Amino acid sequence: MAEKFELPIMGMSCAACASRIERELNKLENIKEARVNFPLKKAVIIPKRDIELKEIISLIRDIGYDVDIESDVTVRAQKEETELKRAFIWSACFSAVIMVFSMWMVLPYNNFILFLLTLPVQFYFGMRFHKPAVLNLKHFTADMNTLISVGTSAAFFYSAFVTFFPHVIMRAGIEPHTYFDSSATIITLILFGRYLESKAKTKTYTAIKMLYELSPKECALIRDGKEMRVSVDTLEVGDYVLIRPGEKVPVDGEVTEGNTYVDESMITGESIPVHKGVSHEVIGGTVNGKGSVVVKVTRIGKDTVLSKVIRLVEEAQFTKAPVQRLADQVAGVFVPIVILISIGAFFVWYIFGPEPKLTNALLSFVSVLIIACPCALGLATPTAIMVSTGVGAKKGILIKSAEVLELTNKVRYVLFDKTGTLTEGVIELADVVPLGGYSERDILFTAYNLEKQSEHPFSEALRRKSEESKIESAGVDNFQAIPGKGIKGEIDGKTYFVGNISLFEETGKPLDDGIVQQYQAKEREGTSPVIVWNNDNLMGILAFSDTVRAESKGVIDELKKMGIEAVMITGDSMEGAKTISGKVGIEKYHYRILPDQKADIVEDFKRRGITLMVGDGINDAPSLATADVGVAMGKGTDIAIESADVVLMKGQLSKLISLIKLSRKTLWVIKENLFWAFIYNILGIPIAFGVLYPFFGIRLEPMYGALAMMISSVSVVTNSLRLKLFKD
Repeated sequence: MAEKFELPIMGMSCAACASRIERELNKLENIKEARVNFPLKKAVIIPKRDIELKEIISLIRDIGYDVDIESDVTVRAQKEETELKRAFIWSACFSAVIMVFSMWMVLPYNNFILFLLTLPVQFYFGMRFHKPAVLNLKHFTADMNTLISVGTSAAFFYSAFVTFFPHVIMRAGIEPHTYFDSSATIITLILFGRYLESKAKTKTYTAIKMLYELSPKECALIRDGKEMRVSVDTLEVGDYVLIRPGEKVPVDGEVTEGNTYVDESMITGESIPVHKGVSHEVIGGTVNGKGSVVVKVTRIGKDTVLSKVIRLVEEAQFTKAPVQRLADQVAGVFVPIVILISIGAFFVWYIFGPEPKLTNALLSFVSVLIIACPCALGLATPTAIMVSTGVGAKKGILIKSAEVLELTNKVRYVLFDKTGTLTEGVIELADVVPLGGYSERDILFTAYNLEKQSEHPFSEALRRKSEESKIESAGVDNFQAIPGKGIKGEIDGKTYFVGNISLFEETGKPLDDGIVQQYQAKEREGTSPVIVWNNDNLMGILAFSDTVRAESKGVIDELKKMGIEAVMITGDSMEGAKTISGKVGIEKYHYRILPDQKADIVEDFKRRGITLMVGDGINDAPSLATADVGVAMGKGTDIAIESADVVLMKGQLSKLISLIKLSRKTLWVIKENLFWAFIYNILGIPIAFGVLYPFFGIRLEPMYGALAMMISSVSVVTNSLRLKLFKD
């Protein structure tokens, strides 16, 4: 029996679709649990006992959806996006012509022309709404598709009736108006919204695909003393591979020969490359520095660290519960009530109304449906989101979905990665401590000329500082790198060293307690110190660090004012974490955290309240996907950006505060929009029903129902445009 089935679902258009598939699957006796994720368009089914895959697929197809187990998830997402784009463009073209013929260009047989132009919009491009609506009816449920289908169909079929039987309407003393433009415009606008949503969701699949592409396809296998190029997929535990300078590490392993520095920032998030010598572990997907090493393969396939990171991203994306829009929540109640009211109106007018009874009953039935048309309801959230995301983009904040804005409004915890988020992510020479009568310039001269022969990451920081201080270059003889400890070389016949305490002690010289204390103090400050000396004297201490962003403290202070708690998570040491958190004003921090542990911490905070995660590295991708809201720094890795819900495009941390303020403003506007969308229904539906007719002879004809619908839509759009006035 299979442990679980993962099936890609086609045809889902909203979170309500996912809920219904999940509900129907969970009714099967042989299924222990079924979960359906709308953003990933995927179902995970855990069977209780033996069940055939075709039985599950048959049920999914029976309720109106399909399963595609052949094509790649990215291909499916791109195909859906392309189809929606094409449908929107064609629908928009037809709708534009329909508007022209409805308002400005009246020709003979105008209504027949409008009827023919609206047919493809209503029944071809609009079929993606009508088909789910029919299936909803079959299962006695309703969602936004039902609203769109009922509203546009009422407008279309009434207009078609007027077009072919105008005399029936005129006998009732009513001028025959058509509403083809209303049905076509509604379908076009909602197609546009669906296209934007599909475009954003494609990014999720791209992020996961990019993670898979981190590992190289081929590597150099060493077997029986010979080197051969083989596919990484053919490697087995115990094989030996040669990794040359600049190459990616193919799989997890242990170094058996050579020394190098490996850039592990995509996994650990730390910007300083790590020394790797014999018996040290390396991680697949990381990048080798300038040294060559032979590595014994210890983990392959799904057991590698990178595979676990990929799995975390996929699972986090899958388990993230999408926020149900208020419009979708009320649809299940609103639509059946409207339909019942319209049917009630028909019978009341047919039984008790004046002659011609059938015509008046039909007009009242259509009037109720038209005034209940979901145009304003459908625009309430999308228009506010469109304006809000546009404003955000101008301010350097890329927001990927409406759900993000809803959740950001309620954030209680903001979790920060350290490197590249609270800090700049660039190694700098933080301090020079001269000793023994030597000057800062003497120390820089010695360290710069030795380090420029080295592949150590500190050499770049020294180069920048030395160029800034105009330190002259000198020749170095007998240069030697001492792995994991430091370097040495001769300048003008004298031997100099740059390294750690361990290397200094190996030279046979005692180290004064005061110097040890200074060295340890630099470590406590969160820097990485090295000692500079020669055969005769100790020259000084150099301290390297990752610079704290100038804006970090201000952002943390602002979060505190908003009542939001800030927490730092880092793979750095306790001393480094304590120093950085103290500088920026963060009270809680977690240190020496690996990617999978980081995601666990995010999960823990999610149980306490809505959690937002800010990061920039590949190692942050799982936690960004796990968080309720993932925010990536725009200068971070592509994978972090794709996995996140929000991207701060210019890498400005201060824009996080703008995001939260914009979210709160947008949610307020959406609530106002929903009020305006419903107030016309609440006031208009009773009038359309005819409650005022017995007392004042007033009835709401379909034309005025459409006018009320248009006014509600204009109100919603105008209110949304106020967001353009938003200021940080």
